[in-house]
Amino acid sequence: MFGTIGHGKMKPGNEAKMQELMDDWKANIRPKIPGGFLNTAGFKAGSTSDMVFVALAQDEATYRGLANLPEQDAWFQKMSEMVDGDITWEDVQMDVFESVPPTK
Repeated sequence: MFGTIGHGKMKPGNEAKMQELMDDWKANIRPKIPGGFLNTAGFKAGSTSDMVFVALAQDEATYRGLANLPEQDAWFQKMSEMVDGDITWEDVQMDVFESVPPTK
């Protein structure tokens, strides 16, 4: 899978707006992305404002296609308004391994 890990500081009072924006993404943008896609967001342990975003598409071409969608850019602009300062991004190539319980 190919995608990005992002870090940003959420402005206070935007939690509900962020959830609405994530729900909007899931309903209106996700259906335009072919194949498997992992999208998750949360907070750094012990913080209520330091957000971490992970978005992984089935391959780099699919990820780049998403990044080029005008509606994705419009969505990103709305998200950026809820973040204090710039979001930092690092593109990643990830393999997904099945989690196997330990043997006894």
